[in-house]
Amino acid sequence: MNVLSEIQTFISIAGLSQTQILALGVGGAFGMALILSELADPDRIIGTLRLKDFHAMRTIAMFVLTSMVGVWVLTEAGLANFSIKPAVMIPVAVGGGLMGFGFGMTGFCPGTGLACAAAGRGDAWISVLGMFLGALAFIVLWPYIVPPLSEIWNYGKTTIPVFTKTPAYYWVGGTVLVGGLILFLTRPGK
Repeated sequence: MNVLSEIQTFISIAGLSQTQILALGVGGAFGMALILSELADPDRIIGTLRLKDFHAMRTIAMFVLTSMVGVWVLTEAGLANFSIKPAVMIPVAVGGGLMGFGFGMTGFCPGTGLACAAAGRGDAWISVLGMFLGALAFIVLWPYIVPPLSEIWNYGKTTIPVFTKTPAYYWVGGTVLVGGLILFLTRPGK
């Protein structure tokens, strides 16, 4: 039996749809890319958080800068548009702080945790379990905590250029310049 027929047998037994198969394939490729690029290595992540190893920060910065320019160009060309979510600052700050705390404690974010768990790391399995428990706590506590906090510092559906009444290209260009300077200053030594 060849590998392709084994995969087809698994798909038929599992009853997966084409969308689920695509999701598994894309997720698997993403996880593999995280591991191969060393972005899932908790030691590198902790090194980044300690400002000693800039590999992960530089890679993520390149993704963000490239995506920012690409989305801006596509939006200006009328080929894309945003689905802007309300800028509710307190819940985002609390959630970001909790995620950052867990990230710093374990060296795993949700993506890297799942990738490393799939690769067989025991510490990643414990981190993923913690992530699921945290998500469950969030679901249970949501109605009591998030709606009241969402009213405190809520700017509604806005973007920084709209909020500051400045053109988007100022923000895109400025971010690319500052990001490029940071990438230059943190480049690996020879």
